[in-house]
Amino acid sequence: MKKQNNHPLEGRKLYIPRMSTGAARAMAAAFQALGVDAQVSPESDAETLALAAGVTTGEECLPQRVVLGNFMKVMQAPDFDPSKTAFFLPTSAGPCRFGQYAPFLRKYLRDRGLEEVVVFSPTSSDQYGGMAEHVGRLMRTGFRAIVASDILRKCLYMFRPYEKIPGSADRIHDEGLDRICGILSDGSQPLKEQLIGLVQELVMFRDRIADLPLREPRGSRPLIGVVGEIFLRFNSYSNQQIVRRIENAGGEVWIADFAEWVWYTRHEVERKLRESGKRFSPGMAAAKYRRRVQHADEKTLLAPFRDLFRDRQECPVDRVLKYSEPYLPAQKALGEMTLNAGKTVAYYHAGCDGVADISPFTCMNGIVTEAIYPVISRDHDDFPARIFYFDGVPADLDTDLEIFMELVRGYRQKCKIKEQRIKNEE
Repeated sequence: MKKQNNHPLEGRKLYIPRMSTGAARAMAAAFQALGVDAQVSPESDAETLALAAGVTTGEECLPQRVVLGNFMKVMQAPDFDPSKTAFFLPTSAGPCRFGQYAPFLRKYLRDRGLEEVVVFSPTSSDQYGGMAEHVGRLMRTGFRAIVASDILRKCLYMFRPYEKIPGSADRIHDEGLDRICGILSDGSQPLKEQLIGLVQELVMFRDRIADLPLREPRGSRPLIGVVGEIFLRFNSYSNQQIVRRIENAGGEVWIADFAEWVWYTRHEVERKLRESGKRFSPGMAAAKYRRRVQHADEKTLLAPFRDLFRDRQECPVDRVLKYSEPYLPAQKALGEMTLNAGKTVAYYHAGCDGVADISPFTCMNGIVTEAIYPVISRDHDDFPARIFYFDGVPADLDTDLEIFMELVRGYRQKCKIKEQRIKNEE
């Protein structure tokens, strides 16, 4: 990164929220490619929530408390220097409490005389501040980081339930992530060479994980689609390790990708431009160009996994929103509630045996979809769909999961009987 006077991140350490450790590490690497000293925020634990509890009212959702508590850990470190610290915290408009994360953090800092700390927010009014010169590379590399980390996670969840040697899939995933981050963080590489290097590393990762010794055939377990609030479904501390618990209960998880939200926001940008009469505007041309570039990058990164992901094809966002239309029309019900309703239908068509929605307690999106899931289930052969709420207080999750898995196994058996009957009729 070139030296710039007044650069908002120059000379600072930028902390990335640990939504998904893999995605956060990859995003930190994308910033490192621009010369930013970026790293992932501390691990979450009981101290995280205890720190946040001292400055919140209880109205805040669990993800906000986890993010804030981990940033507070940074501020309590002996070497903390406000003039050399920045926090990466995206924001958004709309009714979701996510839009309050960054303003709340800024108020917390202001009330304690820590205004020197930079809250770096991609959608805030400063439009990346002094980084305008680098925003193109950051957006391109950042998106590749998201897609690559999604691929690694998907493979991990496909193989870990079946591994013969416990921990082997996690080890291959972590080693692959290390190599991917090494490429993403290298700012000396042109973007074209970066993409080639990422594909080469992903091919090696694919071959390693596909060669894992298995103790049972892949696909022999019930397949559970996981949707819900985006932070909570990826942050294993906040959701009480629910993915591993599903695996321990005999299931396999297919979780909605992080990139799904990127495609949804792209869809919304273009929809709003059309509705405001700017269908043929420079803004629409720029939005379509960015979408084409990202689609090309995604297609290139996914190409080595065409066969492996044959039965794990992600449903395009346009189709997800069409699936949601009879229940939560995308023009009226915005955000995660729409995606989760549509993705539940998509998982049904993809052959999943049930869907688990992971949401914060009192989350508006969760409350709305909880009311919709019985209707979706009724319309789709009594497809099991269950919402799991989390509020930072340990719950008897094993009992709830046991009940859910019984429904899933019953549905799976019913589908097998139906398939056999159809074959016999043929």
